[in-house]
Amino acid sequence: MKNVKISILLFLLIIVFIYFANTSILKLCNNIENVTEEIELNIIEGKNEDAYIKSIELIDLIQNKNFITSVYLSHQEVDILITDSAKLSIYLSHNNTSEANATLHSLKYNSRNMRKLQIPNLENIL
Repeated sequence: MKNVKISILLFLLIIVFIYFANTSILKLCNNIENVTEEIELNIIEGKNEDAYIKSIELIDLIQNKNFITSVYLSHQEVDILITDSAKLSIYLSHNNTSEANATLHSLKYNSRNMRKLQIPNLENIL
């Protein structure tokens, strides 16, 4: 009987962790998309300094949420986000808007892909 209780408790703990990690990743992806939209608007308006400040905030955002995401997801996906956000800040500091836009869209695509993979559906299960 003791083993059954321990097994049920461990199962419930895993379910709670998965729920917490999944919501954390979905929030991170939403935050990344919101910040990238702000950066894109700043680039369009010619406010490269504001866009650079937002890109530094984006790096901090991804690095602060890195622990849960790297435990729950493939570490490669998190590394791609960090690398792209670092490239974005470098391109913005050198006023290279074409490369910044390309990297910005890469960040958006990767965060949408991460969010899409976290939503449970038949495609993700198989």
